[in-house]
Amino acid sequence: MKILVTGATGFLGSRVVPRALAQGHEIVGLARSATAAAALRRQGAAAVTGDLDDPAGLAAAFTKADCTALLNIASLGFGHADAIVSATRAAGIRRAVFLSTTGIFTSLDPPSKRVRIAAEHTIETSGLDWTIIRPTMIYGGSDDRNMARLLALVRRVPILPLPGGGRRLHQPVHVDDLAATVLRALSADAAVGRGYDVAGPRALSLRQIVAAAAAAEGRRVYCVPVPARPVLAAARAYERRAATPRLKAEQIARLAEDKAFDIGPAMRDLDHRPRPFGVGIAEQAAAQRRAAGRSAPAARASRRARVMSRPDQLRRLIRDVRDVAAVAGGSTALRFGAAIAHHAPAVLRTGTLDAADRAMARGSHTYRPLPGVQITLPGGAFGGAREMYCRGVYHALPGFAPAAGEIVVDLGANQGLFSVLAARAGADVIAVEAQRGFASAFVNHAAANGVSHRIQLLHALVGPSTGVFADPRARHGATHWEGDVDGLTMAQVLESGGADRVDLLKLDIEGSEFALFDEPGWLEAVGRLVMEVHPAFGDPAALVARLRRHGFEVTLLANDLRRVRDLAGASSGYLYARRDGWSAGTAAAGPPAAVPAGIPG
Repeated sequence: MKILVTGATGFLGSRVVPRALAQGHEIVGLARSATAAAALRRQGAAAVTGDLDDPAGLAAAFTKADCTALLNIASLGFGHADAIVSATRAAGIRRAVFLSTTGIFTSLDPPSKRVRIAAEHTIETSGLDWTIIRPTMIYGGSDDRNMARLLALVRRVPILPLPGGGRRLHQPVHVDDLAATVLRALSADAAVGRGYDVAGPRALSLRQIVAAAAAAEGRRVYCVPVPARPVLAAARAYERRAATPRLKAEQIARLAEDKAFDIGPAMRDLDHRPRPFGVGIAEQAAAQRRAAGRSAPAARASRRARVMSRPDQLRRLIRDVRDVAAVAGGSTALRFGAAIAHHAPAVLRTGTLDAADRAMARGSHTYRPLPGVQITLPGGAFGGAREMYCRGVYHALPGFAPAAGEIVVDLGANQGLFSVLAARAGADVIAVEAQRGFASAFVNHAAANGVSHRIQLLHALVGPSTGVFADPRARHGATHWEGDVDGLTMAQVLESGGADRVDLLKLDIEGSEFALFDEPGWLEAVGRLVMEVHPAFGDPAALVARLRRHGFEVTLLANDLRRVRDLAGASSGYLYARRDGWSAGTAAAGPPAAVPAGIPG
């Protein structure tokens, strides 16, 4: 069978495609980018260029693929169902399997629920030989985003509070079991015109799931019941205040629902054969240890080492307080030190200063990150400012601080902390941020510090074929995503800002930096650059080699800002690069336009 697959390079698609090829099917994957197309070809599949956001082009792509069946793994939650169904009919494809979700049965009312229900109606009335597969929460493998957080949590904490005591039921399905079932649906005559709930073999309470995850990591975790309503209220308050919340109130609310489903029809018609959760989570824990280069004994030794490294943690905390004192003054440092002491159990347990940063949210703080540069920000920005200004992650090496007369491009501008720093130093700034929800804070920070006239803010995605935002679901689920934005190349960023050369480029674009460097030409216009590097999305060594071929001197720093030879095995780090003989302050034909009152799209 020749199958057209959408979402072929995603979490589930990357399991379905090799399985289908091994079974002798011919696969054509819909690819938005050259990177995605190359990934498909490496697996032995063909690729056709197309974008679900472009209905006219989609119909042409489906027709060009010349397939006999469609496997739509791409999410139905973004309003693409009408375009997909129309393109399928136009291409003469009759058999089609669509992935939906059991999330449509939630008693809550998130916007995506209505979109998905409408999508299912469109499919059911399409005239196609359709099947709808509704999986529960999917887990498994070293690249899982669902149970990976729980496994990481049970490795760190011996006591876990569970809203409502963790009594509600859940029924996760392993990604490999789902992939096998999805493929069988394509050839199952009984599945035509039917929808199936696809889940694990039996429903488990959240407490049972936590216990199984802890056992997979060789740990014992004590679950403490906590009332659900106060936890939900706290989650809502946290989500409103946090720039990038790690937990959303909707996730807590969903814990108060039973998510148990009848998989009998899927077992009967699709030969669905899910593995027990205890087996699947143990396999996942082992896969993640292999991916991290840890054996189970090594993982236990690592935990012991972390416990024994408390003196190192304390030394780091003292250094953090000293950094705050040096940049934000003694009174702010004293208050920060008191916050660390007050939240010491959370700080030592998590290894982060998040709790102490949140305690600094009242009032405002003044920072002096560079000689002659003073910046005042509201307390809610303290965590970002401590990282950006007090630790100085983007000017930790001499010669990389922004300076007067320079042109600076800030990719991944967020709330504008680096843009304000560069503008206060006398640079003209082109700031690029994909999440419109940061605009208000950005504009306020720039105005409060008198630098609005030095900054142009663009809302756009740059390098979106790799990184966190390569997945549309991640974009639309981001905390400050308020509508889609244009995708710009680096050359278009420079053109929009009126610059033909850039003295300093700062990048923090969540893994998209690797795709950015695949674009030709623009690198020659940059004198120096500094970026956060995310090795999960590309090879830092290849990036270093490319920069050196372009005449840059490159230095790598670990997260603690120590110089390192490589970032192998690290979750992230920093790269500093400088081109020999670059003359600063000659990068543009004129300063960028001021930050407008209404931010352009």
